[in-house]
Amino acid sequence: MRTRFPRTLARLAAPLTTLGAVITVAAALAAPAAAAGPETALNDLLAGSRTDTPAQTVPDAFYDAPVDLAGTRPGDVLRERPATIDFAGLDLPVHAATVLYRSDDTHGEPIAVSGTVMAPDMPWTRPGPRPLVVVAPGTQGQGDQCAPSRRMPGGGSVDNLAQAAVFLAQGYAVAVTDYEGLGTPGIHTYANRLSQAHTVLDMGRAAKRLHDPEIPADAPVGLWGYSQGGGAVASAAEQVDSYAPDLGVRGAFAGAPPANLAVTTTKIDGSRLAGAIGYAINGLEADYPQVVPAVDAQLNDRGRAMLRDVATQCTTDTEEEFGGAHSSEFTASGLPIESLLSTEPIKSVVAEQTIGTLRPGVPVFVVTGDSDDIVPARTVRAMVAGWCSLGGPVTFRDYPTPDLAPLVNHIAAMPIAAPEALAWMNDRLAGVPDAGDCPA
Repeated sequence: MRTRFPRTLARLAAPLTTLGAVITVAAALAAPAAAAGPETALNDLLAGSRTDTPAQTVPDAFYDAPVDLAGTRPGDVLRERPATIDFAGLDLPVHAATVLYRSDDTHGEPIAVSGTVMAPDMPWTRPGPRPLVVVAPGTQGQGDQCAPSRRMPGGGSVDNLAQAAVFLAQGYAVAVTDYEGLGTPGIHTYANRLSQAHTVLDMGRAAKRLHDPEIPADAPVGLWGYSQGGGAVASAAEQVDSYAPDLGVRGAFAGAPPANLAVTTTKIDGSRLAGAIGYAINGLEADYPQVVPAVDAQLNDRGRAMLRDVATQCTTDTEEEFGGAHSSEFTASGLPIESLLSTEPIKSVVAEQTIGTLRPGVPVFVVTGDSDDIVPARTVRAMVAGWCSLGGPVTFRDYPTPDLAPLVNHIAAMPIAAPEALAWMNDRLAGVPDAGDCPA
């Protein structure tokens, strides 16, 4: 059975739909995806969770943080249990665990974060230790029921299952973080730069500390994410030298990273992802309580209700309820959300989330598409320019993507980038150095 592992994963890619099919085809690991129009095929790249809205969160004490985290280190495993991941009903030679691990929040305070670790049962036969890839999920929502670790055992979160399958097929171990407050109690701190960086890096530490014989302590680590996940990976690349120099990160892929929260929030106003503005505000209020009075004063009753509603929703429900809404409907003044974001104290807090001001500590492969209707390409270019000015090892692909359809435009760069990005990541994990391609 072990010798048939790549073929088995290839059979998996089509049932996992869109992301798995497109990326896995690009990596020559999968059969062609089922025929579908470009909007159907590419839209699910952004979030496979749209196809199967989960029920509300079922209480599970596993996700509750220990009362006292004193004496724990970032990346320590607080709790673990075996997990059976549903790869489209296929019995794969993969074992998995759901983990609760220690990380640090935006302000360096200890928190408990959940995630999933998967590893092939087959032995690693190539030179060096088996690599580990940490996947940072794209936008899932803000309710605990949206957490990949809660959904993958039932076959949900197919976008993350598919990304994991690509790397498992190559014999790599994979860890998927849920981020802060997604799965665990508290608000998911959506788009908060430092929280996301810490939870991504500590997911890698936790995977190595499981004492799984298939995940060696000296495993080279790759970071991989698109959209929200791209921002999380980009921030992690900036923080790795100071926060997790012990982890052994060799490279990071950051696709469509929302490097400028203010510009991105303005861009999605009135789009199908308009409700994600609520995710961002909720996350900022959770980490920066000083902004709460100012935000509340500028919202009307509908705006306050929107924040409450999205805090318990996944992307499907948020799109259904708030897709196409304009933020002016939620403000007391009738002005768009940019008026709120441009006033203190929230202006400074939003500015703190900007990525591109610190030199990345590892080689980074960055992707954007000029038709992106969610994360403006100009903000990604500005991030890359900032990194290059600091001497960062950055490889940048700025694609002239076609204008296809709302949201589809956001992820159009992903299938174009996949073959080169995967080959680039394989080289980094194999120890091949990379200086990037920043202009001299």
